[in-house]
Amino acid sequence: MNKFIYFALIFIISSCQKDIASNPSDYLSNEELKSFKSKIVRYYERLPKKANHHNKWDTTNNDYYVKKALATDLMHYYKNEDGYIYFAVAKIAPSLKIKKVATIGKLKFKNDSIIYYEEIARTWKMEIPELKEKTKILFDLIVQEKNVEKYYTKNSQPEFWIEFPDDINKYNVEKREWVTINEK
Repeated sequence: MNKFIYFALIFIISSCQKDIASNPSDYLSNEELKSFKSKIVRYYERLPKKANHHNKWDTTNNDYYVKKALATDLMHYYKNEDGYIYFAVAKIAPSLKIKKVATIGKLKFKNDSIIYYEEIARTWKMEIPELKEKTKILFDLIVQEKNVEKYYTKNSQPEFWIEFPDDINKYNVEKREWVTINEK
């Protein structure tokens, strides 16, 4: 019965919003897809051992980030008329079952350099079918610049959608990293 309610809820939510054409292969060649992931992997991926946010760009970390970029799925990609690229990437999360977590964000390039980068939401870890459905719903809402606060953990119980941001963590666009609320 719970699965029926879950799928009915997903159907109702998805039927009430505009569907964004966001299949990455409709926009990017395989080489462009690999290049895109390699340009953003140092932002959304965990730091390698003995690294910090200041030295994560060191070439000694290249092998780590190449492997992480290859293991990442670019689930959604959309470029709006203002030149902002919205994306959703998924990576394996620690779990007894195969689960992934998705990061949904937006960025802007100028002369092949990232001049703006923001992670708007990071999902809870989920099994892949559930992650695909929920990430698509969130992605479409974010591209349309609609509020997704009702999907934050404190507002979406018993469903789990967005883990971050929350009452403790937010994304700092200037630092390009997640910080606790009391950090500037």
